[in-house]
Amino acid sequence: MLLRFQVTNHASLQEEQELSLVVGDHHPERAEAELPDGSVRVVPVVAVYGTNASGKSNLLDALGWMRSAVLSSFRRWDPNGGVPRRPFVLRREAASYPSSFAVDFVVGGVHHQFGFSVDDDQVTEEWLYYYPEGRQRRLYERGADGTVTFGRWLTGRRKLIAELLRPNSLYLSVAAAQGHDQLSEVFRWFGFGLRMATDHDFPQRLDHTVQLCLADEGEHSSASAMALLRFADLGVHGLEIKEWDEAAREDHQRITRALRDALGDKVRIQQEQARRVRVEHRTADGVFPLDLAYESSGTRTWIGLIGPVITTLETGGVLCVDELDARLHPYLVDALVGMFQSPETNRAGAQLVFSTHEAALLGRNVRTELFRDQVWFTEKDPQTLATRLFPMTEFSVRDSADNLEKRYLGGRYGAVPHLDDELLRDMSVAFRHGGGREAGKTAEADEGRTPGAA
Repeated sequence: MLLRFQVTNHASLQEEQELSLVVGDHHPERAEAELPDGSVRVVPVVAVYGTNASGKSNLLDALGWMRSAVLSSFRRWDPNGGVPRRPFVLRREAASYPSSFAVDFVVGGVHHQFGFSVDDDQVTEEWLYYYPEGRQRRLYERGADGTVTFGRWLTGRRKLIAELLRPNSLYLSVAAAQGHDQLSEVFRWFGFGLRMATDHDFPQRLDHTVQLCLADEGEHSSASAMALLRFADLGVHGLEIKEWDEAAREDHQRITRALRDALGDKVRIQQEQARRVRVEHRTADGVFPLDLAYESSGTRTWIGLIGPVITTLETGGVLCVDELDARLHPYLVDALVGMFQSPETNRAGAQLVFSTHEAALLGRNVRTELFRDQVWFTEKDPQTLATRLFPMTEFSVRDSADNLEKRYLGGRYGAVPHLDDELLRDMSVAFRHGGGREAGKTAEADEGRTPGAA
């Protein structure tokens, strides 16, 4: 269960931004989850809207980077390579500003808060608190000098772990690598309770779907995967999953080596799939398998989401999807959001956080209604070009009474493009007169001015 996420100085997120999933208004028709003591309730779905380049993706990227730092800082980061962060760079002396991340979440029915700050070289702060019986208790705090201070509620080999700590690794990461029982439970939340779905992790998500499909036929997850596969009305009958032919595997490896030799190690090559996946289509003449590469981008997108969606709904984790509407029909997006919103299909307290341009989800012609405490916006500051994140609850909105789609597209909440029609007219002149330089002369002549005159 995710309660809130805070980030400062990551990519376009210059000042502190907070995304909250805490319920603003109770709606029994949606799958709200709550802490065992009833003190906090959270929404099952949050949608983030905004224009292109307004920072929607960077918000989710920040949460994904935090997850990666927890899972990888000790085992995979270069011990002498500093911190591979991506700070906000559109200001002077950008490297002197640390990047900070903090998340409130629930593990074992107890509210926890974990966070850290980093610069280009090291971790400058790290902290972990938990709230049994609603009161904050310190598990540990780490200062800029690397000193770790422990609370009496943290047991185990805590000082030994501190001795293994590197300047650019998180204490939580080291503790998990050393098998610390208490902290490994928190570490596992980042690995299995928080899932990301972006264009960069499609091979892993596809393999996740494949694993569900290969499960025993009687298992619920396998049946659910096949049901979702056919639900999208893509003409799909099933998946044909086979081990790669050794000759085909060798061809792929040879091509990969050739590309790296020609273009260098920095070239991005799509990871080889563990198995060959083909999509089966049933027609009047029989069943015909097609390689995944020949399927539409929408079909591939849907198949890559099936695994994470089913597992998240079954286990009660958090799934973050960047641009959920990309390549998928609005009806399909509506249905997917509805799986998380509905108490019937979301019985484990699962949460979906996604960015989107699809304004139809705010309208009255959808099956799934999003309420005002589930809608957030990103907008770029015209002076600093930094992102501002703000909720719909900042505005006077009546759920179910106001047409949210019409108001959003009409600019009532901001976070819509400001289109300069004058630039389109200049482009039209350029097309008409065959070139930018001549077009500029013609435009000035049309306005009765001498070219170059002030």
